[in-house]
Order: sequence, then structure tokens, then C-alpha cells
Amino acid sequence: MRVELRVWLWGTLLVAFLAWTGVSWAQDTSGEKVVRMEEVVVTATRVKEAAKSLPISSTVITEKEIEARGFETVADVLRYVEGLYVQAYGGPGRTTSLRIRGLDSRWVMVMIDGMEVNDPSAIGGVFDFGDLSVDDIERIEVVRGPESPLYGSDAMAGVVNIVTKTGRGRPLFVLSGYVGSMDTWQARFSSSGKVGLLDYSLSVSHRESNGVAKDDRYWNDSYAFKVGTDLLENLRLEGTLRFTNADVQYDDYDWLLEESVNDPNQWQKTDHLVLTVTATYLPFDWWESQLKLGMSDTRRRYSDRWDPESMDHYDWGWGFVTDQLESYQSYTGRIKKIDWQNTFHLLDRKNVKDTLVVGYEYREDEGKSTSYIVTASYWGGWPLGTTVDRSRFPFRRTQLIGYYSQNELRLWDSLTLLAGFRIDDPDEFGGRTTYNLGVSYHLKATDTIFRARYATAFKAPTLYELYAPPNPAWFFLGGNRNLTPEKAESYEVGFTQYLFSRKVALDFTFFTEAVKDKILYVYNPVTWLGTYENISTVVDRGVELGLTLRPLDNLLLKASYTYVNPEDREHHRRVEGVPLNQWSASLFYTWKDKVKAFLGARFVGDRVSRYNSTHPKVSRASSYTVVDGKVSVKVCSHFEVFVKGENIFNRQYEEVKGYQAPDASWYLGGKIKF
Repeated sequence: MRVELRVWLWGTLLVAFLAWTGVSWAQDTSGEKVVRMEEVVVTATRVKEAAKSLPISSTVITEKEIEARGFETVADVLRYVEGLYVQAYGGPGRTTSLRIRGLDSRWVMVMIDGMEVNDPSAIGGVFDFGDLSVDDIERIEVVRGPESPLYGSDAMAGVVNIVTKTGRGRPLFVLSGYVGSMDTWQARFSSSGKVGLLDYSLSVSHRESNGVAKDDRYWNDSYAFKVGTDLLENLRLEGTLRFTNADVQYDDYDWLLEESVNDPNQWQKTDHLVLTVTATYLPFDWWESQLKLGMSDTRRRYSDRWDPESMDHYDWGWGFVTDQLESYQSYTGRIKKIDWQNTFHLLDRKNVKDTLVVGYEYREDEGKSTSYIVTASYWGGWPLGTTVDRSRFPFRRTQLIGYYSQNELRLWDSLTLLAGFRIDDPDEFGGRTTYNLGVSYHLKATDTIFRARYATAFKAPTLYELYAPPNPAWFFLGGNRNLTPEKAESYEVGFTQYLFSRKVALDFTFFTEAVKDKILYVYNPVTWLGTYENISTVVDRGVELGLTLRPLDNLLLKASYTYVNPEDREHHRRVEGVPLNQWSASLFYTWKDKVKAFLGARFVGDRVSRYNSTHPKVSRASSYTVVDGKVSVKVCSHFEVFVKGENIFNRQYEEVKGYQAPDASWYLGGKIKF
């Protein structure tokens, strides 16, 4: 409680000081203005639109805001977005997942430049945010609510689309880096611009850290490159490449005590490659045709060697002991996609604008894996023998063909009507049709925008859930080929109220989403043998509140609150791992384009960590409040220095029970532009 009081005390004093200095320098308009939130979104409708005018809930995070916050990973940036909850299993590089409106991470589609990057070989096909840096990112678009009518399977809870930079103007070269807590250091080189007919953007970075505790070392090499050219006035070609190579040490986990156990020999190695080629052609002013070819390849390898202090050594009692001498798992997941989108501007008059999007998508998901575990057994100190358990998931592929269409009709620059549908034909199941209906109305007399939306969605079972081979060493019976797709239905209503010449914006959204036939891992409590089954229904309800306040041109305050309560209807209880309450507050300040400051605080309520099947005790993860900040000073036109802090007040907390989050961390760095 004292920490939270100190946060608000210092925050109030800082706001008062900044407001005073802002008034003092109000006559100086030569400097750069405070970070402004970009109001244009593409992901929500596949067409560039003003975000607030749409009946779809979305948030856009610009490059300037990402830089102002000073975070190194996309996951840290997303922690401040309403409706989102990020969970990391400890420090840098650890497995990190994202929930949207309390719904499972398996229902969140993640894209880079419109290319899906979820891992088909992972359980649930989830995307791991642990290694995704902010390198070469122009903006991040977050859409909350089902987007299957435009993007098909995987988008039941929402979509996160990371858009990389496009080079503009004269070539610019940047060298940057920092050092700080946990023996962390990072170095980055980036460049962007236009040379002749070619525009380009590239980035190369290396990051290392010793992590939160002993034997938590992490390093990450990231490479990003984008090149484009306008071959003709109406024809543009663009290609992107993004590659990440990361290694991290990770811990064992004691399920009885719910705590992590150090293991110095356990490593995860990840390689992730994303490639896209896009051609955009405008045959006429009213017709835009875009063809995108893309591929995402994820390769994960886990290795472990025996260590007496870890979970590799287990005493079962009565003199029986087992030692896991060695283990290895390798997973490869790949998505290939062809997407042909046509946008027709049917009407573009003063009081009527009608836009029709029609498209075709072909997608292949591929996956395979191998693993082995070497175990030695002893009784009373006498060796009983050594066993080798091998498991192989042979190459598998699923195909999906989708046809989508969406019409947006805008009348009198006030009323927006949205209607769309998509027909998907997965080769493992029958056809699936999803729908999207929305309306928004701008009441100009009060500058209020009202909105409402209805949408349906589905999620096909993943390769692993369908075809994974049995693994007796882990009591796994194998995949279940009788699984059916999960289905969802969603409603939401809300409004945006602008005040004081739009210096203040208030947002309110109420939403509800019901998911049927949820896929869960089910095991026999006697034999411990289990597999995946469609057995659960989840009903999710909640509220999102947002506030944007710009009292001065160089001062911006943002705050949000999220209440979400997903209920497992099969067991009549709250879904595990979801906080009922979250809030965040951010302050951005700029002084004469020489000093830029960010101060942020976020609160996450308690979560149910696990329900125990043998007794009524419920395990919970405690609530926490974390404060972050950054100050940068421009020494000259080509050089700036910065200091940033994360978890400034050193709050001891866990996002996942048993995995300690980083303590107070401080970093000092600089940036050279030429």
C-alpha cells in the first residue's frame, strides 16, 4: 500500500511540475510536439480508416510512442493497452503469452506485415512474444473482438498486427545501445530512406542478459529488412524479411509447490523467419488489387542434461530413485499463405461512400517434431537399468481455403454501416461461415460516436492437438482426430465522447463473447493418461474504459481500465490466469524537442493460478502495481542520451505463479544519428 501511495504522490507532483513548465514554455512552438496517437487503422477492416469512426474496438501504437516508452520488446509495449493481459514465465526471453479480453492466447492471431506468425507446432498454435523486439516497427495495430470474418481461424479473440517501417526521404543511419541491470546490454544499427526507385528499412540488433536469477542467461539476435519500389504510378512491389535467433536458459517447475526450480543445463533455442512479397496494383482510381505471398517458419529446440539439484533427480520413496540423464525436443512449425485482396470504392461522393472488400486466401499449416528422454532407475542404490523413450511427430500438413467479403457504407459523414462474411473450407472439417455486422454513428452536436457490433468466429484444432503421437513418458495418449473447431459469438456496444475541442476523449465499451466446444487437455486422475477433447464452454463479459487528455501541446496523459470475467460454464468457476481488474496510466512530456519523458504505472489484479482437483483450496497469484519510466536528452542534433527504469519501486511480483518477475531495473544508453 505504501508503494502505491508513493507512486501516486510522485506522479501528482510530476504532473503539476510538468504542467507548470508547459505553461512557461507555451510560446515555444519550434520543438517537436508530444507523442500523438495515430488514429488510422488498417487491420480492423483491411482498409485504411479512422479508428474511432469504426464499430470495431482497436488501438494503434505508433513508432513515436514505442520509442517514448523505451521498452525493448513488443510484449512490454502491449502491457499498457486496454483489454490485453501479458504473461511472462520470468525474465527476459522466457515464454510470453497474450490474452485479449481474458480469452486464451490460442485465440489471438499475431501478424507481421499481414502475415500470420502463430506457431502451428505449438499447443494451441500460440505465438510466443518472448523474443519479439521492437526493431524496425512503424506501428502496432490491436483489434479486440472476433476477426474471423476477415482473417479466418486463430482470430477468435482478436488480432495483433505488427507493421514494419517503410523507408522515406534521405537515408538515415542510427547507432544505439544501452547497458544496465541483470548484466544486460544491447546494441542496434538501423537505417532507412530512399535511393532512386528503391525505398528501404533495415535493422540489426544484439541483446544479452543474465536474467532474474542464477542460470537465466538470454541472448537475442534480430534482423529486419524491408524494400519496396513504385515500378509504375499504379504498381508497387514490396518485400520484407525478419529473422530472430534466440537462446535462453529456463527452469524446471515443481507442480506440487508451485515454484520454479533452477536447472543450469536446460536451454531453449528458437529461430523464427518471416518472409513476405506484396504487389499492389491500381487498375483504376476505384479499384485496388493486392496480392501477398508469405511464409512464417518457427523452430524450437529444448535440451537438458542431468543435474542433481534440479527436477532431473527425483526420489519416489521406498528407496526408488530416477534420474533424467538427458532430454531433447525439436519442433518445426510453418505457415504458407497466398492472399489476394481487391478493394472497390463503389461510391465516393460528398454524402455517400461505399467500399467493398473481396478476397481469397489459401493457407497451409505444416509441423513436425522429435523428442527423446534418457532415464536411469535405482532401488536402494542399485541400478535397475536405463530406458530411452523416443517420440516422433511425422510431418503433417493442413490446408485451408477462405473467401471473404466486407462492405462499408458511410452516409453523411456520420453513419457507418459494416457487414461482412467469410467462408472457410479446412481440409480436415466441413465448411465454416462467419459473420460481422457493425454500426457507428457520430452525433456531431455533442461530438459523440456511438457503436455496436455482432460477430462470429471459429478456431480449427491445431496440428499438435490432432496428430501428436503418444508419449508414455509424459502420460500422453496422443492427439485426438475427432476434435471439432471451437466456435464463438460476440456482441459489443460502446461510445467515444470528445470534450474541450477534442483535448479530452472518453471511451467506453461493454462486450460479451461465448466460446463453445473449447479444446482442453483432459486426463484420468487415476492413471494420469490424457488427451485433448472438446468439453468446455466459456462465457466472457467485461468493460473497457479509456481516457486521453491533452491539456497542453507538449503534454499527453492516457489512462485505461479493464474489467473482464470469463466463466467456465462446465465447472461454474472463473477461468484460470485472468485478472478481473486491470488499469494503466501513462504520461508523455516534451520540452523544446530537447527533453522527452515518459512515466507509466499499471495494475494487475489477482488471478486464479490453479484449481486443485483433490481439495477445495484455490491457488492464486497476487495483484501488483508496477511503475516504469524513461527520460531522454538531446545533446545535439545527432546525439541523445537516455535513462530508463522498469519496475522502479522494486515490486516483488509474479505474472505466472512460481516465476519471479524482474526486480527494479535501470538502463543507461545513447543514440547517434547521421
